[in-house]
Amino acid sequence: MVRPLRGRGGRLPDDLLTRYALALDFSDADLAQRLAQVRAHWRDRVRSAAWAGFTTSVYRAFLREDRHLRREHGDALARMSWWRARHEERAAAVSAQVAELAQVLGAHFGDLGLVTPGQLEALRRAVGPLAPREVDAALAEAGVRTVVPLDLPKTPGLPDGSFRRLKELLRDAEVTSVPALLHGELTGFALVTGFRSTPPRPDGLGADAVRAALERSGGAARDALELVSTAVDLRRLALYHLVDDVRRFRESGAPAGALLRVLRQSGLEEGEARHVVVSVLSEAGAPEVEATGLAKVTALLADGRLVAAQQALVGITDAEEAAAATAAVDRHAAQVRELREAARRALERGAEDDARRQLADAARLASDDGAIAAEARRIPVSPVADLTARSDGLGVRLSWRARPDHDAGTRYRVVRRAGRAPEHPGDGDVVAEGTATSAVDTAVPGGRTAGYAVFAAEPDGAWSRPAGATVEVLPPVHEVRLAVRDGAVEGRWEVHPDAVGVDVVRRGPSGEVPVPTDGLTAFRDTTVDTRADYLLVARYRLPDGTEARADAVTVRHTASSPPPVTSLDGRRSGRELLLSWEWPDGVQQAEVRWTRGAVGGRRRVTRQQYEDEGGCRVDAGPGAVDVRVTAVVGELRSSPAELTTGGPAQVGYRVVRRHRLFGATARILLHSDHPVPECELVVVVAPGRRMPREPGDGEVVHHAVHRIDGPVAVTVDLPRRGPFWLRCFASTSGVELIDPPNSQLEVP
Repeated sequence: MVRPLRGRGGRLPDDLLTRYALALDFSDADLAQRLAQVRAHWRDRVRSAAWAGFTTSVYRAFLREDRHLRREHGDALARMSWWRARHEERAAAVSAQVAELAQVLGAHFGDLGLVTPGQLEALRRAVGPLAPREVDAALAEAGVRTVVPLDLPKTPGLPDGSFRRLKELLRDAEVTSVPALLHGELTGFALVTGFRSTPPRPDGLGADAVRAALERSGGAARDALELVSTAVDLRRLALYHLVDDVRRFRESGAPAGALLRVLRQSGLEEGEARHVVVSVLSEAGAPEVEATGLAKVTALLADGRLVAAQQALVGITDAEEAAAATAAVDRHAAQVRELREAARRALERGAEDDARRQLADAARLASDDGAIAAEARRIPVSPVADLTARSDGLGVRLSWRARPDHDAGTRYRVVRRAGRAPEHPGDGDVVAEGTATSAVDTAVPGGRTAGYAVFAAEPDGAWSRPAGATVEVLPPVHEVRLAVRDGAVEGRWEVHPDAVGVDVVRRGPSGEVPVPTDGLTAFRDTTVDTRADYLLVARYRLPDGTEARADAVTVRHTASSPPPVTSLDGRRSGRELLLSWEWPDGVQQAEVRWTRGAVGGRRRVTRQQYEDEGGCRVDAGPGAVDVRVTAVVGELRSSPAELTTGGPAQVGYRVVRRHRLFGATARILLHSDHPVPECELVVVVAPGRRMPREPGDGEVVHHAVHRIDGPVAVTVDLPRRGPFWLRCFASTSGVELIDPPNSQLEVP
């Protein structure tokens, strides 16, 4: 079931009984046991690092489709009656689809009797989601078998300009092939894996054969032999000479039968001639032969051009072909409608990712339908994650985390409403809008419950569903400053304008004593006690007339304690953390301490160093970091400003290249010191000697989301020849990939 699906695109075959290993005579109890076994088996294979990436992708597809089935059909999946009815409905359509695929295979590849897996997959996708055994039945009915396309030579292996001269000399000598030039007329010969001929020629295509031919030849044949003697590989030159003619005729629109006749006339063995032709037809960039009737409709559907296929129906005059083509178009259109309906249902239940995948599948089936692309653009991105709202100074600080489908251009709108979280982007006051993942609301009313919602959108896209939070706004006093003047302790602070009062209490050896205040923002205490603490509590009037108290702020006066730094903030760039703050008047030095678990560091920074560096830069390492910044004046220190900032999860990888009989592969081994729940990995192969800097710099050979809670292995195919680079990129916000040495990434 799994092996024939490796590397296969599009939708999975819809033979559910085979996929879930069910029998029609199962009871409901048998069904429950088998579903549990199969789902557990799929999950084990996805989690196992021992399985290759292209096999794991099939199991991921099984699990994804299983989730869709359970969402759509719910409890019905627990009854065998549903599976039997589903099987009967499908059986009625399968025989017609198999017959249609056999008819198309015969029309396109009947002359050759061969088809490559890529060509077969394109035709299979046009007909419908047939299972591998059903595709095999269509092949048998058409008398066609699959073969791996040959790696045909792209260059002759002669000095520049020599090949054109060789072809002219062969025409002048009336010779149709290089083997005939060396050995005279042959009944037949083979070249693909090695040279053999009828009658046998022991010298083959070696130097002895060239010398013997030179001794007995003259004129154009001798000149041609002189050129042939300069070739590095005579067999590849002989094969390139034949393939060059086939490629040129293909470019002119010649059908497969005509290409086969060209090789037959040259003397190439029949089996190799068929294999060469089907391989040329599968080469990238080769032009398509203009098809008509049912073949044209099938080709358009295979190319994902449903609208063009519908338009092509009007040009079919044969009644039998018209009926078959109409049935194929109707089935294709029904698949598109089903996917679009599934996308709408996913949106209704808030599953934006599922809706986006369904419409992407629909767009592949109907890439020329602009309405599908427009519908996909209207799907909002996922709501932000982990929204928090907490007091920050005299306002409220909000922070959140971007989701995997957000990118650098995603914008966020923060909306506030009294009493509850807003339900849509216009439901309240807009606090902030931009690409940052945090915001501070400095205009929030005090003594109230504030509801916040954050909405996300792509440029010109629709706003996402809200992520909401509520917070009771009771800001404590802020930026408290104490000083001793004329034998008294004087205190000043900032307080929210909606505060109705601030209570000050001195706590010392004699107990707690209330201290009168001068309005809302100052006090003077003439009973100086250098061992005393002061507690400051802001009070707010609630809508019901009662009062609520903010968190107490405790300060201790010293002889001349410096004021603290304010507005502490930090931005991550890999391991580096850039800190910024507001310096208090008269302070020229600060001490920065940071801890990450059991490790950390300390740095003294002057105000001049801070200005030269554009802030304070520290090597904080990966993960969350706690930071404390203290203003320093001589031996005196202020109260610390504190900040906790998260860091990117670091994922390392190494690359092990392997050479096999039919090509090269690379095994990418991912690892991380900490579990990473989501890492969207993009693997890129870029030809040439320039390292790719972003995914767009090369061809994407792997794109999937991985959970990294242990070693994870991904296997990709590599080009047969260098030079090229292989490099990995992480598209998930908060994940940083660490490249291995260039010797693992660059193939000379």
